[in-house]
Amino acid sequence: MIDATKFTIDASGNIRQVSAFVPGTHSRFSTLELHAWLQDLADNPTASGDDLVSILGNNPSELAGKRNASRPMAVTLLPNINIDDATAQWFKFGSIEQQSGQVLYTGLKVLGTLVANSPIYITQSGAKLTKYWQDADSANFQILVKAKAAGALIDSGNVTVFSRKYGQTYSHFDVNLAAGGEQAAALGTGVDANVTLTAAQAEAVFNTITIAIGDTTQDLGGGQGAKLHKGTVTLNGTTTLAEAYQALQWATSEGSTATINGVPGWRYRALNAGYAENVPAPFGSFAGGKWFVAQGWWLAGVMAADSKNYQLTTHDGTVETPPTSVQVQVAGIVAGDYVLVARDNGSGGILSNEYTVSATAGATTVTVPSLKSDTPASGVIRINGDRYTYTGISGGALTGLSPAIKAGGYSGASAFIPLIDATATGTSISSSAFQFSAPFNCRYRVRNGSAGSAIIPFESSMSVTEVGGSGTAVRTADE
Repeated sequence: MIDATKFTIDASGNIRQVSAFVPGTHSRFSTLELHAWLQDLADNPTASGDDLVSILGNNPSELAGKRNASRPMAVTLLPNINIDDATAQWFKFGSIEQQSGQVLYTGLKVLGTLVANSPIYITQSGAKLTKYWQDADSANFQILVKAKAAGALIDSGNVTVFSRKYGQTYSHFDVNLAAGGEQAAALGTGVDANVTLTAAQAEAVFNTITIAIGDTTQDLGGGQGAKLHKGTVTLNGTTTLAEAYQALQWATSEGSTATINGVPGWRYRALNAGYAENVPAPFGSFAGGKWFVAQGWWLAGVMAADSKNYQLTTHDGTVETPPTSVQVQVAGIVAGDYVLVARDNGSGGILSNEYTVSATAGATTVTVPSLKSDTPASGVIRINGDRYTYTGISGGALTGLSPAIKAGGYSGASAFIPLIDATATGTSISSSAFQFSAPFNCRYRVRNGSAGSAIIPFESSMSVTEVGGSGTAVRTADE
């Protein structure tokens, strides 16, 4: 209970603590208990030396409503009665207003399900409040926070309550304390099963990551085209996505010394104020071996083994997934067999008029109207049956043609792009990798008329799906 061993009141109305509040050692009193104590003193016939309140003086306090032990109380201290910041640490469960409304301490309570001893910290005006609570308080967190001083709300009465312990999922909640009473912050934390690195290891990985803030327009290749992103996370080429996720969780933990987008990592929330926040993991959650990167970030330096293990969200909210890279393969062959694989025309033949193109004699580039997104990055194009190799794609143009376009060029010529168009050097042959967009059927032909290796021409079909396509030739000697 409150008595003179805990607080004193001097002739100026200053209520002061006898000793400093020690979290874990002392228990807090409710604001209702403060009011009850003051009222008990106020009916005394005379003041004593350590509590100068009695029937002879003014009423020291009043409640906004009737006394109710189950309801947080808004206590107003009258006229010169006051507490200071250190004394306020002793109270909870309500609010204390004083100096004719010039100063306000508002109650703050944390609700929700948290991992045992989840640390809690509070930011106000962009800075952490010095803790006058302990991490163990998360099971029953109730304190007073100063919301108004010298007649002005501190940061409009706003505070943010965080719980960000590395190895747990994170949580934060914005609270406005201007109304007094007791305000609640809803938090929820859990054990993060995706964290296997120690904090020191995660920090070391973070130091290999480059974070750049600024517009970048990139095409992930998944069919959405070039899209705007507002920042880039660049990995060093040997860091896995799982390690990068953990490094960025460390960078946004309570103990982080990182700075992200101009703010301390421990209060970093999103790349852009207009983006939906990913509260448990500010850079995006990791689940099922896949990193769901938070909105606005472009990811660079991803290892080949992780090339499918992430998802991005662009500035405009478009969800991007890396395209699936596949190949087609023909087996059952020998070195010297010529293999041709191309799209099926639907009538048992090769789609030789897949495109219509025009090209100038001597050109080493050919524009292909409506070039399919699943075209290999390098390979062969057949124009009126003539074979040209190409080394790259720029927009809708194939570049690096060899040989250069023949004399006379082409005007409105039929063309197609085989997936395989080459002589085998072993018992199987594979296409260059290409990005899968939708299933389709191919025809494949295997021929060899060389003496000693001649076979009856073989032809069959294969289906190309998200895992690629494969076929096996039957080599029957033609003798």
